Amino acid sequence: MTDPTLWLLVGFLVVFMGTFIHCGFRARYLRFFAVTLSGLALNLCWMVFGLKAHPFEVHVWVAQASATLYAVCAFAVGWFAARIRRAWRDAQISGPTV
Repeated sequence: MTDPTLWLLVGFLVVFMGTFIHCGFRARYLRFFAVTLSGLALNLCWMVFGLKAHPFEVHVWVAQASATLYAVCAFAVGWFAARIRRAWRDAQISGPTV
C-alpha cells in the first residue's frame, strides 16, 4: 500500500490542474494568478516545513519553476480548447442550405 500523503499530493495536483484549465477556458486571468500564487505558496510550505528543505536551495527553485510551467501549460490547454470550441461554433451551418 502506498503512503496516503502521496495520494493527497496527487489529489491537490489534479484539483489545481483542473482549476488552471478552467481559468484558461473561461479566460479568468486574475483568478489564474491568484490560484498560481496560492499553489506556489503551498508547494513552498510543503518543501520547507514538510521536507525540511532550505527555501533558497536549487531543488526548491526547480520545483517552483516546474509548478509554474505546469500552471501555464494547463492554462494554455484550457485557452486553446476554448478557441477550438468558438471556431467549431462559428463554423456550424444553421438553417436550410437550399
